[in-house]
Amino acid sequence: MTRLVSGLFLLGLLAGVFVLPEPPPARLATLDVPELIATAEARGPGGEAVPLSALLLGSDAFEATGPDGGRLALGAVRAFADGAREPQADASLRAALARALREAAGEADLALVIAGEEAPVESGGLEVELQASDGQLVLSWRVASAAPTEHTSPWTPPSKRSLLPPVVAIGLALLLRRPVPALFLGVLTAAFLLRFESGEGLLTSAGGGLVDLFGTFLREQLVDSERQYIIVFVVAMLAMVGVVTRNGGLRGIMNLVARIAGGVRRTQIAAYLMGLAVFFDDYANTILVGSTMRPLTDKLRIAREKLAYVVDSTAAPVAGISIFSTWIAFEVSTFSAQLPLAGLSPSDGYAVFLETLPYRFYCIFSLVLVAVVVIGGRDFGPMLAAERRARTTGALVRPGGEPMVSDIATTMRPAEGVGTRAHRALVPLGAFLFVTLFEIARRGGAFDMSAERLFSLEGVTAVLFDGSGSKPLAIGSSTGLGLAVLFSLAAGLRGEILDAAWKTLRAMGVALVILYLAWMLGAACGEVGTARFLTAALGDMAAPLVLPAVLFVLSGAVAFATGSSWGTMSILLPLVVGLSFSLGQSVEVAGAPAGHFLMVLSIGAVLEGSIFGDHCSPISDTTVLSSVAAASDHIDHVRTQAPYAILAMTVAMLAGYLPCAFLGLSPWIAMVVGAALLIGFLRVFGRSADGAEGAA
Repeated sequence: MTRLVSGLFLLGLLAGVFVLPEPPPARLATLDVPELIATAEARGPGGEAVPLSALLLGSDAFEATGPDGGRLALGAVRAFADGAREPQADASLRAALARALREAAGEADLALVIAGEEAPVESGGLEVELQASDGQLVLSWRVASAAPTEHTSPWTPPSKRSLLPPVVAIGLALLLRRPVPALFLGVLTAAFLLRFESGEGLLTSAGGGLVDLFGTFLREQLVDSERQYIIVFVVAMLAMVGVVTRNGGLRGIMNLVARIAGGVRRTQIAAYLMGLAVFFDDYANTILVGSTMRPLTDKLRIAREKLAYVVDSTAAPVAGISIFSTWIAFEVSTFSAQLPLAGLSPSDGYAVFLETLPYRFYCIFSLVLVAVVVIGGRDFGPMLAAERRARTTGALVRPGGEPMVSDIATTMRPAEGVGTRAHRALVPLGAFLFVTLFEIARRGGAFDMSAERLFSLEGVTAVLFDGSGSKPLAIGSSTGLGLAVLFSLAAGLRGEILDAAWKTLRAMGVALVILYLAWMLGAACGEVGTARFLTAALGDMAAPLVLPAVLFVLSGAVAFATGSSWGTMSILLPLVVGLSFSLGQSVEVAGAPAGHFLMVLSIGAVLEGSIFGDHCSPISDTTVLSSVAAASDHIDHVRTQAPYAILAMTVAMLAGYLPCAFLGLSPWIAMVVGAALLIGFLRVFGRSADGAEGAA
């Protein structure tokens, strides 16, 4: 039955590829204009290479209004495609230009006012023309009657075929329950398409695509320093867990937690509370909570899928809405430059972010749902079956399932003659947290800031953003591993230390392959234009008050297809501010123009949809890491978590985005209604894995 449902799901995904409308090429081309302006170089007046953004901002249409400010006038703007004589995307190109120029000015710390965003200025404005054809983009510009300057860039418009790589990977992963071949075929599909759409034949595209898979996509991920630091972090953390297991430290923590949180219910609550406590980074949250709680949940016969769900559905939501996390500055940076479109300053980005917090319905309801599940002891769907299997048979993983960490590592015991001492694990884990936060603060310039700025919201989040990354996690986890080794030596262990680390890591090969393939597929989807095609195909299908719901679904679809919540945010949020504000000004909510309100609601919807899609996607790196931390079968984790994510998403739509947009419902009332719906759903449809009304 499960295979039948998975097969129907795959067929549905394939059918969706052909049902989606094909957006006009000019519309697709305008989506590439911001990246083109941000990254391309053109020839300056003297023939030298100059950033394209600098040439546009340095034209005669720009007028300095002060040392840190200026005004740029936009004149006629036209976009053509495939040799058409009539412009096909005036408005969207004008908006894309304004977004790109404003972001470029922000990078140069220049406060830019753009005249002519809605309609061209009468004279003296920057006139821009975009010619899009299959093979190249030609962007030309001039002021008044001057000779035009142009920049040509290679370009291939994404088509419906750009959806095939994620469809193949996700569909086959769920159908076959083997993520490695599914992800491999997804990347190979993308590599094949890139060559085939450039004009190569079937056989040469297939052979060349296989070469590109290893020579381009894999090589790029292997040499990427951020990826390398993530691998160091994961390896060091898991090796540390193996060492502190062998030296009796983890057993000491288990004894402490067992005294405080004895029993199935309290242990799950403890895992949930630990997830809430590690709010500053989702990677650290996932690995730390999952790997340290797993021995106790194994002892109590809690399914590995359940631990993976608690870890995964707590980490990103709490980091996403925490005002002191590595997420907030990134989230703000994706939309703050566009706030002048809504009559605000880019410096108002943090204030707008705080306004979105009551409308972050998916994150809020995900955290509420995890709490209801672990406190009430009720599950439903595949998770209920997994919990009953674990509780009645002791099978923590489905028979035939492939845990991401070996049984040798997960069944490890303290060495003979070594006492259980909690400090042997608590000190290394505490050092990991302290050193990681210290490195973030140091790299983020916290020690060079004035106290007044450091202890402001903007200062703290700037430090977290500038200092974040995988390098602090790698340094922190390596420090923790070093301390774990020292405590083990002090306890009299010698050869057992290396043996414990090796046993923990030697079955990590499959997990690392899956992680690299997920990264490769994300890069491949970027090359074939999956996210851009989905955005162009679905982005305009919204009436004003339905916009937040549509954006929520759209961002969820993009994140599901690409496996990246941050990538989805960076693509969609720059589009949202101007669109939502202008649409909102044409309608009223609670008797007032809804421009600002709809903008805040729409920003929150994109942030939430991105996390929802990430939770459901088997090609997401955070989903993979949750499976690693809990030693769960990866596809089983996705299958058991997805119904909970879909439930939280449905409640977010029905109790949150739709009534707030159409009725002006207070978000606080929406939270109460949504929480009541979640509790009611589990009371009616949830069952205890222990066969009683509530977990013992």
